Amino acid sequence: MPEAYLQAAFEIKASCDEISRRILRWHWDAKPGPHSFDSLLEHIARRQEESPTYYGHMPDVSRKTSWQQLDTTLCMRVLLDPESDAAQPLDLLGSTAHPGAARRACNAVRTARNEAAHASDRAAGGQAAILFDEAVECIEDAYAGTAFSEKELAKYYQLSRDYLRRCGVGGREPAPPPDQPPAPEDPAPEVRVYPTGEARQKAAAARQKGSRSAAGTPSRESAAPARSRAARKAAPAREPARRSRTSREEEPGSRAAVVLALAALVIGLAVRAARMGVLPFL
Repeated sequence: MPEAYLQAAFEIKASCDEISRRILRWHWDAKPGPHSFDSLLEHIARRQEESPTYYGHMPDVSRKTSWQQLDTTLCMRVLLDPESDAAQPLDLLGSTAHPGAARRACNAVRTARNEAAHASDRAAGGQAAILFDEAVECIEDAYAGTAFSEKELAKYYQLSRDYLRRCGVGGREPAPPPDQPPAPEDPAPEVRVYPTGEARQKAAAARQKGSRSAAGTPSRESAAPARSRAARKAAPAREPARRSRTSREEEPGSRAAVVLALAALVIGLAVRAARMGVLPFL
């Protein structure tokens, strides 16, 4: 099995031949006059006589019977013919809307085909893939919507990316995404069994009995908070009584202290008045 770049170079050459045939036939059908394949062969034979230098070293075209037998060399020789010495010039590229773009596209296809035909190593194969990619861009600029539809151009762009990858220019293909885990299944619905008949009657009787017992005898948990609340209510009433007893016990001592203070004040005032001569009898 040949190397990947050699196989890619061979396919690039075949793709260039296909593109060249498509361009030549589109121009040949658009020119005035006959459009048959035989008329093309007659034109080539006439030009070989008129310009043997330009059409020299060409294979014998008399054995060609269809468009599929034409290659890039022959197609581009007709399309890029300067026709400076032609008796009846056709000027196939000059009759288009963008002659300069058409000429660049033909030259790009011919260059890519020649590079692919002589590719002997990976570097040459990569160069042929790069030139083919540039040729596809030139074809889009010159023949988009005319000789090539958008779908056909997309096909050649896809081929170009494939050639670049196989020749080691466009990188490797991205790894496929990992398999996603299966989605969890929905859990089975819960089935509830409700009592019926005699079981329902027993359950109702048990609930009624429990409610009666709860209403008749208060639980310990409910009694304890009640006692604590009663204790908190009674505590403030005891405290004022204790305060009244202590105040009554402290009343005699406080009165004696007041009397002593008044007596000391009177004696002090009298002594001061005697010193000042206000009270001579002291």
